[in-house]
Amino acid sequence: SLCCSCCCGAVAMSVDTRRANLRNAGATTEDWQASTLDNLTRADESHLKAANNVFTGMATVRQTNAEHGRQRDSTFQKFQQKNHNTEELIRVLSLRIRVNKECFKHSEWSLDKLQKTLEALKGPTELCRNRILLREKRPKRERIFDSFQAALIKEEKDLQAAKKKTTEAIADTQQQMQNLMRARQALIADLQDKEHSLGIDHMCVQKKARDLLTPRLDKCYNRQPVVPKAVLPEVLGTPRENAETDGRRKERLRQQATLRDIEAAIQCEQAAKERWQKTASLLDKSSRALAETHKQTQAEMGAKIEHTELLKQELLKQSKNLDRQISDTHKKLKLVLERLQMIEKPIAANMQRTGLREQKAHREVIADEVTEALHDQLNALHGKKMQLQSQAAALHASMDELASHSKGLLDDIADKEKALAIDRACASGKKEAHGLHSFGFSKVGQGQSQFAETASSRNRQMPSSTLVRNGMAATN
Repeated sequence: SLCCSCCCGAVAMSVDTRRANLRNAGATTEDWQASTLDNLTRADESHLKAANNVFTGMATVRQTNAEHGRQRDSTFQKFQQKNHNTEELIRVLSLRIRVNKECFKHSEWSLDKLQKTLEALKGPTELCRNRILLREKRPKRERIFDSFQAALIKEEKDLQAAKKKTTEAIADTQQQMQNLMRARQALIADLQDKEHSLGIDHMCVQKKARDLLTPRLDKCYNRQPVVPKAVLPEVLGTPRENAETDGRRKERLRQQATLRDIEAAIQCEQAAKERWQKTASLLDKSSRALAETHKQTQAEMGAKIEHTELLKQELLKQSKNLDRQISDTHKKLKLVLERLQMIEKPIAANMQRTGLREQKAHREVIADEVTEALHDQLNALHGKKMQLQSQAAALHASMDELASHSKGLLDDIADKEKALAIDRACASGKKEAHGLHSFGFSKVGQGQSQFAETASSRNRQMPSSTLVRNGMAATN
């Protein structure tokens, strides 16, 4: 309508101008009519041109509206797909953070078990070292490298090896926990950025957020229901036929960066799980190996104490026999000495009789039968005296030898008692980490059976005579 008014005004102005020109020029009627017809023709052409311009303008408006709708729908679809991708990344990040926390808690539990195990190894290690140092105080005669000593040294080596492996496991577990913590911090930072980005993108398309927070934004919606594509199409989708845009490439890089963080977190979790398995295997193997080693040490200790006790009992028995033999020898020596004193009287009497008979008259001093009898008696008494003297000397020598052996036995018994006291002191060092194993044997003959490892050994006691007989048979 604006175009038509403009055209009509222009035609009216041209007609008036022509009329004025004709009046001034003195033109004829035909010229005047021709001028009018020309003006009418021009006006009709202007009208047609204006109508065409109006039609073109309306077509342009319709095309603009259609293009605006398509662009709005495309933008809304991009927003929807971007939000869907971000929500999926947030879901995966949240899941991985939750799994990371559970993995970290389990690693803490595993670390606590390792630390308790390392702390529990201190008691047995100290006990084993004290036993070795205590056995160094044994008498020189008893200071031998026996099976008990070998078992103690082996147990100490096993304890040191277990302590070293446990310390390495603790260091490795702490390293895995630090890796888990770093991975979780990276995931949390990425999650916070994703949540902030998702909130801003929701603000751009949600009506309530637009009305409350940013009223200057226009409506952003899709006239048709929008179904988002599969999650992360930029990474998981098939390659496009058309050239890839820079925006799609950057979105793919964003998703790949998040997926790399998630993959790094998964690798940390897998390494932590492998560390758990190694820790469980280490604790189980160490527990079984140390229990077996300690049981062997206790068995060797019990066998050593029992064997030493049996030897001591044999030494005591032999010492008693020697004492009896010394007593008998002393009695015999006393009897021999008494006999020596008694035999002096017959010899003196014989010599007195011989002297008296020599006082006879010369004619009566002959070697008669009495003289021969006295001579034979004197020879016999001197022979017996010499025998008694040699017997007394032999008995004295036997007494000295028996006393020497008795002293050696007593010294050996004293050494055995000291060694037994030390070994029983080793056996009395009970530690909770060792459990209810054997802590030594009582004296042989008190009714305690071999390898009595718990307090319930009273139920397995055997008669003392049976134990002594078995021990004597084993010694023989």
